[in-house]
Amino acid sequence: MRIWSVVAAALIATGARAQLVETTINATGDNNWSATAGRTVGNGNSVLQAEVGWPGLGFTYLKGANETTDIGFHVGFNYGFEGTTNSVVGLNLAVPYRHLLGMVGDTAIAFRTDPGLTVYGNKGSALVGVGGPIGIVAGFRLDPRLTLDIGADVPVLISFANPAGFVFGPQLGGGGEYLIDNNLAITARVRVGPQFALDSSGTGHQTAFTTLIGLAYNAR
Repeated sequence: MRIWSVVAAALIATGARAQLVETTINATGDNNWSATAGRTVGNGNSVLQAEVGWPGLGFTYLKGANETTDIGFHVGFNYGFEGTTNSVVGLNLAVPYRHLLGMVGDTAIAFRTDPGLTVYGNKGSALVGVGGPIGIVAGFRLDPRLTLDIGADVPVLISFANPAGFVFGPQLGGGGEYLIDNNLAITARVRVGPQFALDSSGTGHQTAFTTLIGLAYNAR
């Protein structure tokens, strides 16, 4: 009887330890998503995000198509032309796409692009174009709630009129996300770099930058 009592006690203790480990893993998994850094939002999850800063404000919906891919819809209202200090009002409609390229420990590397349609009011008429940023972002998870990232983007805009032409330029920068709770995150993104223009009025270049702070909510 004494032997069976010892065996029963050991089995109960083992079951308790296994349950504790499983609970810890599930709790960590609840934090395993990102709206702007290298990780995706998670398979089947839905994230709503609002950002404000320069060159405007925007609202984004992201849906986790699977564990490595997000796709969604973005509406942006700009008051700076493609991140420059040229003050014009514009509307951007885009389809964000993110894909996780790989993981190295707590570092996630993802490809991102936001192709779409952009319209700016320009000198009493409309500048209409297509394009969007194409880039890479690497997110470094410092703890379960804080992720810092570095990224490189190449914004591209092909305009059809007023003027017709091509605008592009590489941008580098960083950002971060902090999870207030498992479903709500504060986000920040900064990018800066040269912008080159080749259009019907000539050629030119200037500095463009993006500085955005936002909130992202994972509706799961």
